[in-house]
Amino acid sequence: MHRFCSLTRVIGILLLTFILVPACQAVDPTWIVPSAPGIELSGVAISHDGSIIVAGGDQLIVLSPEGKKFWSGWSGSILEVSRDGNYIATSRGQTVRLFNRQGIMLWDHSLGEAVTDLSMTPDGEMIAAGGGGVMQSWFNSGSGLGRNTTETIHDIKISPVKDQVIVGTTKALRRFNLSYVPGWYDDAISPAALEISGDGSGIVIPNGNHVRMYHSGGALLWDRAFPGGNIISLALSRDGSTIVAGRDDGTVIALDRQGSLLWTEKAGFWITSVSISDDGSTIGTGSIDNQISVFDRKGKLLGTYRTKNPVKSNSVAVSADGSLIVAVDFSTVYGFSKSGFIGPAAPSRESTQILPPPAGDGNITPVATPPIEGESPLSGNASFPETVRTPASEIPWVIILISLIFILAVRKK
Repeated sequence: MHRFCSLTRVIGILLLTFILVPACQAVDPTWIVPSAPGIELSGVAISHDGSIIVAGGDQLIVLSPEGKKFWSGWSGSILEVSRDGNYIATSRGQTVRLFNRQGIMLWDHSLGEAVTDLSMTPDGEMIAAGGGGVMQSWFNSGSGLGRNTTETIHDIKISPVKDQVIVGTTKALRRFNLSYVPGWYDDAISPAALEISGDGSGIVIPNGNHVRMYHSGGALLWDRAFPGGNIISLALSRDGSTIVAGRDDGTVIALDRQGSLLWTEKAGFWITSVSISDDGSTIGTGSIDNQISVFDRKGKLLGTYRTKNPVKSNSVAVSADGSLIVAVDFSTVYGFSKSGFIGPAAPSRESTQILPPPAGDGNITPVATPPIEGESPLSGNASFPETVRTPASEIPWVIILISLIFILAVRKK
């Protein structure tokens, strides 16, 4: 009798543990879209309202928030999407292209150097690109806005308020006006990434394991060092309240606008991509060891997911309100709902359906511009299999197993 009571007590404790402890370690995507065979993906972007998702690489794949394909074709390694999703800027090699929401190419221009970074104002009115020692901007009409040369360019950003262009080079952080007339600079650093707050007032850069914030006028506001790995990915919330950095030691750090450390968490090995919602409440990360992680602003891990392949730079995106998280690896686009991360994770069974092309998918008309680098023009009739996740029972299998053990113990007694 004593042994039976002890057994039932242990089983009861285990049941309570699995009921009360949230299972946030594994969450399935709400949808999965694979690329066509032989097509490698290398980045993803999302409009402010989440209405347009663009995966790029050997081919552009444009999706709805539900994972339905709007169109596909061309190519683009570096991506920018306007807030309303009406403009999509991409680059491939030396070429910069602008598309509308429907997939019609509005224009393409050659920078004359391989593009290393691309930027677009939130309203899609201005596009800037940098590569080699060349930087250039255009209006969305295709007319030129400005051009200049400098040292080899790592990154380039047009201020959201359209008053300046900030450029990170191998020798300095530099400020130019919209016509690329030089302004202030800091030649003590050579930033490999930079972000600008939504009001244009704050500029954040990494420098090894340091983070620096500048005022838009060029004054250094603060410089903070954080022992550990070097920063290889960076994100700044639109309201400027939260800075997130991914490091090569597998940690993610979050700071407030004054540079004070909010939290540090482990999120895989080499955090190659980070993204954040407008208010800093939702943070998505991706790592080279196939891990997607989602945190809230306090550093609570909401859930993780293992992708099929490594997650590279610029391969995680979060919508403005944080409700949608999207990621890509070499071959697949993954869509997650934040609500799916918040609730307990249940195991799932995977079923594959071949979905019909979305309505109007065959009516996309490509611009008659010769493709470059052996790529094919827009192929509106292509449709790819989508893997749909079908939820399993909401009762965790561990609880079922323990319940069976309990029943057998009772019968034996």
